[in-house]
Amino acid sequence: MPAFIYRFSNLTIMFGCILSVSIFMDLLPKLIQMIPYFEPSEESSSFGHYLFAPVGSSAGLIIGFLLNQAQSNFREVENSVSSEAGRINNLDRLLLRFGDNQSLAIRGELQKYVESIINDEWPNLKDGVGNKNTHMLWRATSQDLFKLDPKDPKQLAIYSDILKKSEEIAESREYRIDRSTQKLPELFWVVIFLLISALTAINSLFIPSSNMTFALTIVPVTFSGLISLLIITDQPFKGQASVKPSALIKVLESIKTRNK
Repeated sequence: MPAFIYRFSNLTIMFGCILSVSIFMDLLPKLIQMIPYFEPSEESSSFGHYLFAPVGSSAGLIIGFLLNQAQSNFREVENSVSSEAGRINNLDRLLLRFGDNQSLAIRGELQKYVESIINDEWPNLKDGVGNKNTHMLWRATSQDLFKLDPKDPKQLAIYSDILKKSEEIAESREYRIDRSTQKLPELFWVVIFLLISALTAINSLFIPSSNMTFALTIVPVTFSGLISLLIITDQPFKGQASVKPSALIKVLESIKTRNK
């Protein structure tokens, strides 16, 4: 899906999708019916009724399946961000419990790293890339973590947990950046277009009537509404409904106020 679409609000995307699909499925059959060879008849209407149910059901099933997949992917990304925030929060607790000047200094570095994720890296995720400054901040922080010098059994046990959390945080960041490029394959959009085109062609087989016109108006509105939801949730870091760094913002506030 083209990136410029996500510059618009969710309502604009939805109404634009409904309008374009409705015009396509309503206007094109009328134009086709104006061609003498394609004038609808009782026979063509009967054939249209025979084709409409399986094609319409197939379109509905495929769109529903893809929408469910997109929603699952979106929730997965949200959960991964929450997990990353939780791991950063746990690392800060461990550094505080470690209890020497070096670990307290690293807490300040960790705070700067979280601020960089929110302010510098998050806007870049819509383009599927990380931020160099954020990467360098984490690199410096992780190197300082390895320099910690446990002095007693308690610090040694905490140090082991610190290194473990450090690896988990690095993996979380890599996973977040990797998932920022996630979207449905272009082939699925081609299939949706072909199914909508097939339904449009079938609509041209029906003899115009008030009941049929009403029925054929509902179908494009329903399908285009589902397609708009699919567009909105397809790419988790783009658009008005994109994943927000709310969990990281909460953790940042906790780090700033934590003193024990």
